[in-house]
Amino acid sequence: MTEDIKSLSVMRTQNLKNTRTPSQYGKPPRRRLKLADEIVESMRQDIVARRLQHGERLPSENELSERYGVSQPTIREATRALETLGLIVVVHGSGTFVRSEGEYGLASALQTLLQLESVSIMEVISVRQVLGRHSVELAASNATDEDLESIAQACDQLKRIEDTKDLEQVFSHIIGFQRALSVASHSPLLQSLELFLLALLHEVQVTSLAGRGLKFWRSRALEFQVYRVAILEGVRSGDPVKAGRAMDRYFKAQRERFEKDKKLRTIDLTSPGLINIVSDMVRQFRK
Repeated sequence: MTEDIKSLSVMRTQNLKNTRTPSQYGKPPRRRLKLADEIVESMRQDIVARRLQHGERLPSENELSERYGVSQPTIREATRALETLGLIVVVHGSGTFVRSEGEYGLASALQTLLQLESVSIMEVISVRQVLGRHSVELAASNATDEDLESIAQACDQLKRIEDTKDLEQVFSHIIGFQRALSVASHSPLLQSLELFLLALLHEVQVTSLAGRGLKFWRSRALEFQVYRVAILEGVRSGDPVKAGRAMDRYFKAQRERFEKDKKLRTIDLTSPGLINIVSDMVRQFRK
């Protein structure tokens, strides 16, 4: 961490040396990073490079203030930003700990992007389809025997969905099949992206179709079972093309279902109610 102090000092000196009036260069000077931003970036690099390990306790505010040569309010600002990014957690009475939550950081960023850009639910489905097809093609090539067993078990649970008496368990089985496929891709980035979009689509459907009880959701699950079986067969065959085509048929049916249902196709991710619901969903990505 002492190297970080020297680095920050050098950065500040260089910034001061490079500061010129707009007339000297014909354009405004680059905005200097705030000290808090410099500290955030320094600590972020330490965390992602594992120089600060998951679960490691950070020094106190006072110690960090002395170490970086800045005020305690600046340290407080930096730690708040790092906590928002899911890189640390503040445990009142115990201290601040490294808690590298990549999936939470990604989910939080994607939530903001989707809502700032007013992305429609149909656009989300389109992106989910592209990722899902690539994921299942990788699964056809990379799936281990254990992966195939997990996918088969998830598919079998959905085949017996009529025996399920609990609504949450129905949802768990539906998501479980797609999650097992994503895991079989053996692509961590793809898994994180798919997990977020899968959770988002599930959440908005459950919210928008609130009141449609256990019978409706069991029927909905069974309606898509023929596509899941075809996907499983495609992955088992080890043929990425076959698996990809099966996934395309699944998503075509899902898109048609959304387009036929006015409540689903007109979902607005920027509506106050859904903003709160999606925010709650994102918080669930915290371990």
